[in-house]
Amino acid sequence: MKQQNVSLDYVVKHLKQLDRVKDLTLVRGYHQIFEQYPGLHPDGFDDADSGWPEELRPVCAEMWRRAESLTSDVKPDQMYYINKAFRKLMVDSNRQKVGQRTITKGAVKA
Repeated sequence: MKQQNVSLDYVVKHLKQLDRVKDLTLVRGYHQIFEQYPGLHPDGFDDADSGWPEELRPVCAEMWRRAESLTSDVKPDQMYYINKAFRKLMVDSNRQKVGQRTITKGAVKA
């Protein structure tokens, strides 16, 4: 089993008891769904034509429940996963907008 999928595997094994899964584990497992199914979107996850695999819909439902709960540590912005590559592009783009330069392995990026 790959280390990166440990949280998702744990969440899937506990689909009938998602309320017992810790917030951080649920968030990590939920985000791994988007790595494996990059076309998914959390809005309308329960629509028949959403593309969400039936067995993973309860995970999204639990994330929404917690994100909307005042007592949960899950925040609404955690519903929308942005992968690492895209986050890096966003950071680089923001640096370019403010004129910052970054040095990467001897090369200067504007």
